[in-house]
Amino acid sequence: MRRGSVYHVRYASNNPYDPDRQPHACHDEAALTAFLHHLGMEAAAIRQACVTVQTGGVAVLRILLSLGQMQAFFRPTT
Repeated sequence: MRRGSVYHVRYASNNPYDPDRQPHACHDEAALTAFLHHLGMEAAAIRQACVTVQTGGVAVLRILLSLGQMQAFFRPTT
């Protein structure tokens, strides 16, 4: 999701008891692309997500994260 000039990547769990988590901010499209690539997304899915967000939409991507990735990039809200 894009808010102003910053891209926010939010984490949503399938577990209803999982705590809400803070979004990860990417300051430009290059940072967003690098972040999604780091999480294991394929280039075509990243391109489509960027196009969707550029046109005002919200891209929803299914990504399997390790516990370390989740803890490093999506901290629980307090």
